[in-house]
Amino acid sequence: MKEINIIWFKKDLRIYDNEALCEATKDCDILPIYIIELDIWSQNTHSHRQWQFCKESLIDLRNALTEIGQPLIIRTGNVINIFDEISSKFKIKGIYSHQETGDWLTYKRDQKVREWVLSKNIIWNEFLQFSVFRGNLDRNDWSKKWQKNSEKNLLKAPLRINSINFNIGEIPSDEIFNFKKETCPGRMQGGRKKGLERMQYFFSNKLDSYSKDISSPEKSFDSCTRLSPYICWGCISLKEIFEKANLSKNNNSRMLKSRLTWHCHFIQKLESEPELEFREYHPFFKNIREKNNELLYSWSSGNTGFPFIDACMRSLNFNGWINFRMRAMLMSFASYNLWLPWQDSGSELANKFVDYEPGIHWNQCQMQSGTTSINTNRIYNPIKQGKDHDPQGKFIKKWIPELNDISPNFIHEPWLLSRFNQEEYEQINYIRPIIDIPNSTKTAKKKIQEITKKDGYWDISEEIYLKHGSRKRLRKNINNKKIVSKAKEKQYELKLDF
Repeated sequence: MKEINIIWFKKDLRIYDNEALCEATKDCDILPIYIIELDIWSQNTHSHRQWQFCKESLIDLRNALTEIGQPLIIRTGNVINIFDEISSKFKIKGIYSHQETGDWLTYKRDQKVREWVLSKNIIWNEFLQFSVFRGNLDRNDWSKKWQKNSEKNLLKAPLRINSINFNIGEIPSDEIFNFKKETCPGRMQGGRKKGLERMQYFFSNKLDSYSKDISSPEKSFDSCTRLSPYICWGCISLKEIFEKANLSKNNNSRMLKSRLTWHCHFIQKLESEPELEFREYHPFFKNIREKNNELLYSWSSGNTGFPFIDACMRSLNFNGWINFRMRAMLMSFASYNLWLPWQDSGSELANKFVDYEPGIHWNQCQMQSGTTSINTNRIYNPIKQGKDHDPQGKFIKKWIPELNDISPNFIHEPWLLSRFNQEEYEQINYIRPIIDIPNSTKTAKKKIQEITKKDGYWDISEEIYLKHGSRKRLRKNINNKKIVSKAKEKQYELKLDF
């Protein structure tokens, strides 16, 4: 029986700077495989737009592997069943893959795979995809470990791999997924080639305006890197972007590198505590919000009656991407003003994002919902945000044609038009506001502050801060009392972004 190594591709869909691939090729022939797991893809956080990006990336990866000797093998089904199928035809010496900090299902799947390889006496070699570390991690040392890993040299792709006599399989049709019908015409195309094109375009043309335009939903579409889908699916590596940034003499490179650091910081939290996908950081915030499918649908479809919120959501629905500040605003509005459970609104947002990265996403959902107890709580005012980042209403009119004839004076608050011209207001074919901003904000703020006053709240908050808090905020030799004090300081800073 022929001896092989399996290179198990997951969200590392590239052959360049791929440590798992490089190591797998050192001592025997390899079988490169991607497994489409329907139980994972059937979750409400996953969507057709994500699959399309993944599919394009798989085609690109298969072409790249074919060029060096062995096409990518694709299978659909249960990972262990497929590994059993392979083991009936080959002697598996080892399985090589990158560590994946995915969702709860991928976490449980990895546990089962670990049991399987032990039972078969197969070595499973896992490598770092990002600077995210497993095991009992001392957060005080995380920054040093991150720095050391990020400075590693980029790895070249293997020049040649031998072909293996094994059916490569076909990429399945979309029908097997049972995704809800949707269109995402503005979605970025998947694959390493497209990722490299975008990276080159950004560093050559847009780095200068990066910091200036990062908060605008309109300008950021071109001025942000928009590399997040390619990082998420592993078409390009973080180290590649770091190298580009290090070679640039532009001052904005420092800001970009800082954001890439935060990328790993947030994923590390979910790696250390996978339950944070569905369980509140602080138990006092459990079940404080009520389900409301009607409000959830209005928000998700971009029909809340608040022009800037609706424009951002409709843009996201169309493109599968929107800038960070607008993501935070959308989540904050759902959590505070609509008082929806962060798990519900978070799932809705997740399946809209082509770049859905669980470690970043669920941490941000909790941060923008005030359930972490260690972060500043910000309640974004969508009217102020609109006036700040779209003063003339150009972005609003692009996505809400119902308001095309409204002047900039009323574009952010069309209901005010009724005070001056009731007849014109009644002719506007745009939904009326579904809630009252000032009252809902006041109510949310009161509810959150009442929770922080409960006995034992700050003791738990201290434990959370020690486990997950950014060490950049900690002074040397800080004692526990000061940590609690700082956590209180951050929590009471319930900012109203008006």
